[in-house]
Amino acid sequence: MQTTISITSKRQATFPKKVLDMLGARPGDRLIVRIENNRVTLEPTGRGILDIAGTLPKFTIPKGKTLEDIIEESRDEYFRKTFR
Repeated sequence: MQTTISITSKRQATFPKKVLDMLGARPGDRLIVRIENNRVTLEPTGRGILDIAGTLPKFTIPKGKTLEDIIEESRDEYFRKTFR
């Protein structure tokens, strides 16, 4: 794909949505910029741990159970599914 972008007076460039979609980039993401032989390449940085922090639901221990109970149940379920 080839496209043209403009540079603003603040030396900022806006990339077309289609280009960023092809990279899987979303607002707030960071890109690696490489310059070699007068060519610029963009590459997604990948999602770091701080990017995904808070995406999992908060874990709470159900009433009447201990953490040890939950670990034992999980272990039993794992072995039932793995070695049936």
